[in-house]
Amino acid sequence: MDFNDKRVLITGGGGFIGSHIAANLEKKGFKIRLFDLNFDNLDTLCKKLGYCSKAEKVVGNILDTISLASAVEGCDYVVHAAAMLGVKNTEQKSLECLNVNILGAINILEACVKEGVKRIIFTSSSEVYGEPVECPIKETNSTSPVSLYGVSKLAGEEYMKAYQKKYGLEFSIVRFFNVYGPGQVAEFVMPRFIKNVLNNEPPVVYGSGNQIRAFCFVEDAAEGVSQVLTEGNGKNQIFNIGNDEESISMKDLAEKVIKISGKDLKPQFASMRDSDREESREIHRRIPTIYQARQLLKYKPQFSLEQGIRKVIEADCIFDTWHTS
Repeated sequence: MDFNDKRVLITGGGGFIGSHIAANLEKKGFKIRLFDLNFDNLDTLCKKLGYCSKAEKVVGNILDTISLASAVEGCDYVVHAAAMLGVKNTEQKSLECLNVNILGAINILEACVKEGVKRIIFTSSSEVYGEPVECPIKETNSTSPVSLYGVSKLAGEEYMKAYQKKYGLEFSIVRFFNVYGPGQVAEFVMPRFIKNVLNNEPPVVYGSGNQIRAFCFVEDAAEGVSQVLTEGNGKNQIFNIGNDEESISMKDLAEKVIKISGKDLKPQFASMRDSDREESREIHRRIPTIYQARQLLKYKPQFSLEQGIRKVIEADCIFDTWHTS
């Protein structure tokens, strides 16, 4: 299919995941328009990766309905990736999180309906599941988020469904599982481990270190979004997007990062009280099944955990602060 005449707006396009989605879709021939508070992190990331984007950049806030409507105008599709991120960040700024993530979703949906957008792709999170009753986690599993961020993302999902029922706006929802890669903020566990090790400091593991995660390299996550958009089977569906083949404990991840870096270090253990998440809200197992994406989209992650970690180390692009103006 020829996508050269199709325009995609990516909200949060200057951020970590949004920028990688933009790069993927641009290579496939889409015309890309990015909407974000600023593009400082994106410019730095592009320089680090040697990537020159031709995407149109629009500075704006998803709470500003006027600038948002202008950005949506003329677009065939929208990828809504703008959000407040991080458990600690969103818990400390709870009201702002709810406003940005929920009202922002409503604003972009309203703009999509008014401008006749064909479909919106909403980037959600595995946080919507909370502590899973069963693992690996299916899209049909119960949703019981324990973080405010997860609550806000689940609310966004429900608005996507409601607007489809009322206005016929097609949607796709992707629930990301522990995405990592160049350009991420060091509050997240993977870039935090890597940054510490590169600074010759021990990676700090909170709690027992037995918490299990399945990490997905950002280029695989971006390809998942691309396939959701380009494959006909992605319409009005929810997909887990992640890597289901290499689940790992946090203490083993810390040791793996050290080994790949070649440093002479050992993990340091700290109390959960010092982490970004209260112990009562810690998720002990988070492993997806991506069967639906494999079957309907032919999605298959390409990067092993070791390959992904090496690419993050080589890129040397981990940000200290949140992507905000």
